Formats: sequence, C-alpha cells, structure tokens
Amino acid sequence: MPHVRVGCTGWSYDDWRGVFYPEGTPPGEYLRRYARVFDLVEVDSSFYRSPSPFLVRRWAALTPSGFLFALKVPKAITHAPVGPPLAESVGPFVEALRPLREAGKLGPVVAQFAASFRREKDAGRLEEILAAFPADLALAVELRHRSWWVPATRALLERRSAALVWTVYPGLAPPYWVPGDFLYGRFVGDRALTRFDGIQREGRPAMEAMRTHLEHEGAAARDAFLLVNNHFMGFGPGTAELLQEVLGVPPADLTAAAREPGQRTL
Repeated sequence: MPHVRVGCTGWSYDDWRGVFYPEGTPPGEYLRRYARVFDLVEVDSSFYRSPSPFLVRRWAALTPSGFLFALKVPKAITHAPVGPPLAESVGPFVEALRPLREAGKLGPVVAQFAASFRREKDAGRLEEILAAFPADLALAVELRHRSWWVPATRALLERRSAALVWTVYPGLAPPYWVPGDFLYGRFVGDRALTRFDGIQREGRPAMEAMRTHLEHEGAAARDAFLLVNNHFMGFGPGTAELLQEVLGVPPADLTAAAREPGQRTL
C-alpha cells in the first residue's frame, strides 16, 4: 500500500470551535492549531480565486516542516471553455504557489471539473489544461461524468502522470486508475448537513472499500493523499481520524488542536 496522508478539505470552520478548536479561538489561529493534528489540508478557497503570494507565505510560516497543502485549481481555468489563453491564468496561479514549493509544503494541485464537462465536447480542453501546468507539478484531475471512463482518458492522464481523483460521492463511481505515481482520493458528502460539529452519518463501509482499492489497484503508487469534507459524515476531523484507523495509519490526536505547545493534557 502507498504511503498515506489524511487531511480535511479546509480548516476554517467556526462549527469546529468547542469540539476541535478551543472556544473563543480567533479564525487567524485555526490553521496553526489544525497543523498540530494533521499534515495535509486541501485549500478550497483557491477554486474561487487564486491566493495572493502574501497569503501563501503566511500559510507556509504558520505550519511545521513536512506539512502539505493541496490546492484546487481556480475555476477560471477549469470552468471556462473559452476565454483568455491558459497561460494568462495558469501562470499567475503557479507563481503564487512559489512560497509553498520553496518551503517543501506544496502537495498536488487539483483540477475539479463540473458534471457538465464531458468528453465528447471537452476532451481538447482537458488536454490543453493538462499541458498548461509545469510537468514537475503534481496534478490531480477530478472528472464527474462517466463519458470520461474510457481508455483514451487514461492514456491522456498517463502521458501527463496526472492522478484521476478517486471521488467517493453518491452516484459517482470513477474507475480506480493509477495513471501516475500518486493517488488522490476525496470523501465528499451531499449538502444535506448544515452543521459540522460532530459525526452524523455512517462512513466506515466506504472507507473499508477505499482500503481495499489502495491495497490492490493502488499498490504500485508511491503516495496517497486522502481528503475528507464535513459533509461526508458531519465533522471533518473526526472523519479523518476514523479513516486513519480503518487504513491502519497512526491516528491523529484531535486534542492537540486545543492544547498549547508543550501541554500534555487538557
């Protein structure tokens, strides 16, 4: 099985105060506390706008050595079938990530496409986007329509060594391909849950299925990055802890987010 990292899709959730962060924790303190528990996080805000270099430098400064950020590619790239040349949007996004790359804290970037993005009309666009990113940047692609589950898609991803995201989501069943040397999995729930302060759904069977896929289809991969969101079970940190348990990964100590450095117990 590959080396597995588990994290959450974001860290800035007020509902986590009192159950993960201490009551009264200011939002500016969330990331530093989150990074005491997990060594991986997915940045969702970059989907809406590319982060500023100042913000990225701050992320790097607030987190310990070995911590990794996986960032979503801006939707101006993934959701615009026509528009300015890709270099005009990909270049600034990649450049903004330089502080993380220099600090050794940049994980994969994730190009997430809408369900309306389909192979019969968008195959050329996907190829252009894959080619627009530097070859030494780890790239994962989340495709949400079954028209992509054909050998030609796999061959395209293999040429770029891009990962196909193994998305766990109701009604979505992507193939368990390993086009490159790493895997990227996302446990994503529907939007029915609106509070995120505790586990509210059963998720273990899907996690056990993921363990089987990692042991079989994913056995040759070097690394696996697995992310969970609040909507999957109702509470991201608790979901990530359970996933670690199911996969046999040393479990996170969730209480570390509420402790001060050097404090052994709460």
